[in-house]
Amino acid sequence: MLAQSKWRRAGWILMCILVVSICVFSLGYFLPGMPYGFRPDFYPQSSFTVFLLGHIAGAIVAALAGPLQFWGAFREKYKRIHRILGFSYLLGVGVAGVCALVIAPVSQGGMPAHVGFILLAVFWMACTTQAFFKIYQKNWEEHRQWMIRSFSLTLAFVSLRLWLPGLLITTGADFEQVYQTVAWLCWVPNLIITELYLQGRMNKRHQPLVMSRS
Repeated sequence: MLAQSKWRRAGWILMCILVVSICVFSLGYFLPGMPYGFRPDFYPQSSFTVFLLGHIAGAIVAALAGPLQFWGAFREKYKRIHRILGFSYLLGVGVAGVCALVIAPVSQGGMPAHVGFILLAVFWMACTTQAFFKIYQKNWEEHRQWMIRSFSLTLAFVSLRLWLPGLLITTGADFEQVYQTVAWLCWVPNLIITELYLQGRMNKRHQPLVMSRS
């Protein structure tokens, strides 16, 4: 149990480092000239640029608000801050998700990427909405489960920026092909791993105790 706790703590710390790093990196989109590979030719109208920046801003808020929500000691000691972060997370996902539905059909990568990002936005908002209703109903366990699902999709904000350069370097494929793949790879494995984890927890909780014979 001690080793398992250490691994969980190490994983949580690594997640925090990646989240903060990608959020700091993404702030570059708000600088003059929009560096870091921003492609204004794909967002020719100013309205799309506004929605793109809204999507990034909302995702940053959700990504930064999320990690502390999974720190049990913090939740118990700072319940008011936990609630504030929860509402911030809800707002961030709402803004980012709606903006994603606007910009996904004009994103790079063609139809495969468009569909991948649209489904990501729909599932992201749906899981977050479920988490909200469960906490409203004071169903704490199901609230945690839906929040885990939601945050696994929030982490697509991070994994996309890890998969994209990694595949470009290792495969030698052109950007369009890689982007079509990453539009699905950034969130589908996250959700599959999350479901396996939740199913494992559920099975373990309902596993009958075996009484040893003396």
